[in-house]
Amino acid sequence: MLDKHAIKSHRPTPRVITMPHELVAGDIRLILLPPGRCELHVKLEVNMFDVNLNTVRHKMAVNSDQMKVEDVPAETLQFGPSGTEYRVAVDNQLPGCILEMGDATMADWIERQDRDLKLGEHIPQYHRDRTAADLGRAAIRYTMQASGAGTSVDQLTVEALALGIAARGMAQLSSPDGNINAEINRWARKGRQAEIERAIDLLEARLTDSTLKIDELASAACLSSSQFSSIFKSMVGETPYSFILRRRAEFARDLIIGTRTPLAHIAHDAGFSSQAHMTVVIRRVFGTTPAAMRD
Repeated sequence: MLDKHAIKSHRPTPRVITMPHELVAGDIRLILLPPGRCELHVKLEVNMFDVNLNTVRHKMAVNSDQMKVEDVPAETLQFGPSGTEYRVAVDNQLPGCILEMGDATMADWIERQDRDLKLGEHIPQYHRDRTAADLGRAAIRYTMQASGAGTSVDQLTVEALALGIAARGMAQLSSPDGNINAEINRWARKGRQAEIERAIDLLEARLTDSTLKIDELASAACLSSSQFSSIFKSMVGETPYSFILRRRAEFARDLIIGTRTPLAHIAHDAGFSSQAHMTVVIRRVFGTTPAAMRD
């Protein structure tokens, strides 16, 4: 349960307060907002996408002291730019997912957006988006699993989930008629084959490098990270994250079959965050386990 006094304070926090379950990758922060009574007073020094899963009645004030009742539909996405002040009181039946990112990341995404976006003029409101809701659910599951396991967090997973949500949000912001899917298709129609191939070349060269980030691939393709993830999937048939994991699984498979190197070492050599992570991916890709492959 969140701090009930936050909303009553005359001094808002600059971001959502620290939660028991949250993940950080650079200036990207994925937050699991727990179910129950939520009261916040925030004046954002970051940019925020809020994924709402259940139909709920908020009491909310945006850049105002006057609280108003608002009915928010299920499976919706809202963007709040840096500088927005929120006062919120709500009883959530389901957990929520919030994505925060710094101004530098947001500015980079906007610069490559091919539309004139003026975030300061944006009025925060919720828009239905089932895909964003599914991504939010995936982020909630991973955040809970990673927090409960007490192991090192796979930064690539955090980045992939964040970029998936951000891509939907950026398409929402830059679509004149609110057609998110049409906007993502527009990104992909711009003849990006050479750019995507450059990204794949970099990916293959650094396949086993566990520090490889999706935004580095996006830079190689001269695209924003949010655009890159959607365009890559439309052209290759997989998300960058799935593509990387599949190629690492194939690399690991060859080591498992062709050497007697311990599986934990192979997981490290193939760029996985742990042997357990490698096992999960190999089972998903090949339908068997590393140990069964070796036997």
